[in-house]
Parts: sequence; structure tokens; C-alpha cells
Amino acid sequence: MSLFLFLGLATSERAAIAQPPTYTILPGDTWVALAMRFNVEENELHRLNPHFNTSRQPTIGTSITLPDNAAERSGRMVRPGSESTLSTAVRFQLSPWAIAALNRLESPYRPNLYRPLFIPGDGTIRDFPPGIDSLELSVTSPDPGQALGIRGTTIDENATIIARMDGLPVSIAGTSNRFVGVVGTGAFYAGGEPELIIQVDDHPAWSQPWGFAEREWDYQELTLTGEAAEIDQQSRDEERARLRELWTHITPNPQWTDRFSTPINDFLSVTANYGARRSYNGGPYLTYHEGIDFSAYAGTPVFAPAAGTVVLAERLYVRGGAVILDHGLGIYSGYYHLSAVHVTSGQTVQPGTILGEVGTTGLSTGNHLHWDVLVNGIWVDPAAWQEQGIDCWLLEGLGSPCSPPAPTE
Repeated sequence: MSLFLFLGLATSERAAIAQPPTYTILPGDTWVALAMRFNVEENELHRLNPHFNTSRQPTIGTSITLPDNAAERSGRMVRPGSESTLSTAVRFQLSPWAIAALNRLESPYRPNLYRPLFIPGDGTIRDFPPGIDSLELSVTSPDPGQALGIRGTTIDENATIIARMDGLPVSIAGTSNRFVGVVGTGAFYAGGEPELIIQVDDHPAWSQPWGFAEREWDYQELTLTGEAAEIDQQSRDEERARLRELWTHITPNPQWTDRFSTPINDFLSVTANYGARRSYNGGPYLTYHEGIDFSAYAGTPVFAPAAGTVVLAERLYVRGGAVILDHGLGIYSGYYHLSAVHVTSGQTVQPGTILGEVGTTGLSTGNHLHWDVLVNGIWVDPAAWQEQGIDCWLLEGLGSPCSPPAPTE
């Protein structure tokens, strides 16, 4: 009996050892870069990871299978454009014939036309967009409804970067050779494996799929009475159209310098989360909750969570007493249903500045603060924004320090 148990354990151990190695894809892990990095044939990678579209790059955040003989090597991958291998060798102070031999080239004197080259040395081999030296993402497997960030460095300090994710614009800011970008995905975003596309100056565009995780949402049935019940869909649409002109204006650089704090200190509970599907008076679930609701007593102070500029401070029909802040880089935050507003349009605020007081004005069923965050005109989850620390992540990408949230009184 013990012998059979031993043999069973040995067989299990051999099976575990026999499992092929796997690797989780990061930005720049294209098929050609992976083949160079692990010193294997690109065709072998496709055989182990079949896909009906062999020209589609590996999806960021997913795992692939590597050959048993994969052995990681250090170095870097470059796409030298129209310059010759000789020019590339001069740039990296290497022998042109050595580079030609490593990359199976007949001669180092022919133009490369963006053909990737393996350059030995320190570093991790990745295939970044032409003109970019490094590239990071704020999260590798995001959920719908999150704000997503990119950051990195460029070869040319004066480079112009254009980026889109699944057709959504990415707001870009830069200083010296550093750059950051941010894009928003709403709670109705389909997710899947959208393409992240980046282009630097007139270089060829680079793209790689970005894999999204699944996310479950809350469902809420709300009964509106009194003045709130009289607010029709046309009124909501008209107010939103007016505000969208504010939300889609992009101030180029970040105005905040600290982590975003929660804009209310004294509240009873969170009564509605971002993304909750909503039915009003028994109707269909056609909308979602665009922010977070904090139940609180009337008159409770509401604070600015970060530095910004007030772009709206007035009484709205649907949102009631309202304040909207522009934090720069296409990022806005809103504070609604206020009983009193204590700032004015055009005013610059700092973390902890009192914006107003909790109330139940506009489309509201009780005293509460509605707080939302938008990126490029798209509502994103404020809780995820805080949990991810994307505010500091973006600032640090520009070489700026980022402090904890300032205390409020």
C-alpha cells in the first residue's frame, strides 16, 4: 500500500514538473519580442497558443504557454526605421557584424525599415511603440468602469503622442521625456479585449489588445415622489448636454498634487455604489448610477478631495445644488443635491476647501451627497480611482511627488 502511494506521489510530481511554463503578458510583449526574449521560434509560440488571427498580438493581462526550452535572455529590442544596422551599431556602440549575426542578417549595411533588432545588454526585451523607451499600464486586467492610465518615456523629449483605447481618446500630458495618459471606461462598457493604439510623431502606429475582467453590478429599484417624480427624461438629457460641454474640455496638465480624499468626513452610510443599474417607479433598467451616494445629515460639509478649478457652482434642475471641479488632464469631479454652495465658478480650490453642504435638492429621495468622477466625459468609479491610487501613479509618471490626502476639519 505504501509502495503504491509512493508511486502515485512520484507520478504526480513528474506530471507537475512536466507542465510547460506559462507567462503573463505585459505591454510590449509582442510575438516577435517574446521570441527574442526567450530565444525561441515565433512559429512555436503560435503553435502552443493557437488563435484564428495569427497577426493579432498577445492580450495584455492574459497568460500564454512557453516552449519547454524557453530560456530568458536580457537585452533590448529596437525598430531602427530607415537607418541601417551600421547606424544602429554606432548608436549602441556595438559591432555591426555582431548585430547582423545575432539577428540573422546577411549584411549590416541595408536599411531595416522598422525590422526589429535584438540588442544584447541589460534590460527586458519588449516591443514598445516606435519612439518610446518604456511603457507601463496602471492595471493589467481592468474592470469596466475604471479609469486606466498609461505612462512611460520617449526617445525624443519633443515627441507628440496620440493614443486611443477601443476608439476612446487618451488624454496625454508630458514633461521632458516623460509622459502619462488616462482614459475612462463607463459602467456600460463591453470590455473584452480592446486594442490599445499608440502613435509617436509620424512613426507607424503600435497596437496591442488589453484584456478586461468580468464585473458584477448592483440593481436598484427607486420610487420617486413629489418634485423628484416630475423630472422627466427630456430635462435630464438637456441638463446633461449642457454639462457635457464642460466635461469634454481638457485642461492639459494635472492640477492636483495629492491623493484624492473622500469629500465627506461625517456620513451615515454609502447608499448607492457606482454602476448600479437603476429602475425608476417600476420602469426598465436603462441607466446606471454615475457615482457614489453618501447618506448624511442636512448641512454636513462637503470638501474638495484634491486641487482644482470650479467650473460650475449653481442650482441645477436635476442635480440640485451642484459644484463641478476641473482637476486637469480631462478629469472632473461633481458634487450634487447640495443644500448650500460655498464656492464660485472660476475659483481655485485646494484639498479640504469647503464646497457646500449636504441636502436633498433636485432628483433626490433624501439627504445625501452624490460624488462622481469623469475622465474625458465618461463616468468612472470614484472608489476604484481611490483604491488604485491612479492619481499618484500619474503624477509619479511625470516625476512629481504625491502626498497622502490632506486632513479636513
